[in-house]
Amino acid sequence: MTLGWASIARLGLVQMAIGAVVVLTTSTLNRLMVVELALPAVLPGLLVALHYGIQITRPNWGFMSDAGGHRTRWIIGGMAVLALGALGATVGVILFETSFAAGLSLSILAYALIGLGAGASGTSLLALLASATEPRRRAAAATITWLMMIFGIAVTAGTVGAFLDPYTPILLLKIVGVVTGLAVLVTILAVRGIEARVQATRRPPDTTSFMAGMREIWAEPA
Repeated sequence: MTLGWASIARLGLVQMAIGAVVVLTTSTLNRLMVVELALPAVLPGLLVALHYGIQITRPNWGFMSDAGGHRTRWIIGGMAVLALGALGATVGVILFETSFAAGLSLSILAYALIGLGAGASGTSLLALLASATEPRRRAAAATITWLMMIFGIAVTAGTVGAFLDPYTPILLLKIVGVVTGLAVLVTILAVRGIEARVQATRRPPDTTSFMAGMREIWAEPA
């Protein structure tokens, strides 16, 4: 069995959830560090660079999810790590108000988790999409999922900014808790049963399918 359009849209919801969580750390928390806490702008810039730098490990996540044959676990587990990192980064921002050293230490750890979580979840999702989608649908499937991620980024950034005015640390924690909790829940519901149905009618996972499938996704015309 290959993925139909409904299943592709369900996987797109995971991309949307990833975008919603990541934008909290690359936009909302960064603005708070600079505007509310008057920290140098280079600090959030370096933290974001850390989370993107760690995502150089994405090929490893794709290979491991292929080899293990349980991409659903990697997708959900990665999202849980991403959510934990976002919550840690939020607490780190709050700690900056009382202790720069404590806030920085927690922020470094949190942004590292964000990079690991986004890499594990996002890459495993794309590996599943690449290997379970018909070749003629792969370009459109990639476009759909990425557009959904952009939608999640845009909606979350605007909504959180509106709800966070006026800013208080408790309100920030509540908002981030709601967004990350919903992201994990949406991910669990979105991927539930998809991989099992695909594997029921397919041969055991090929460890070369991730890279081959990703090359086909980006090589085919939209």
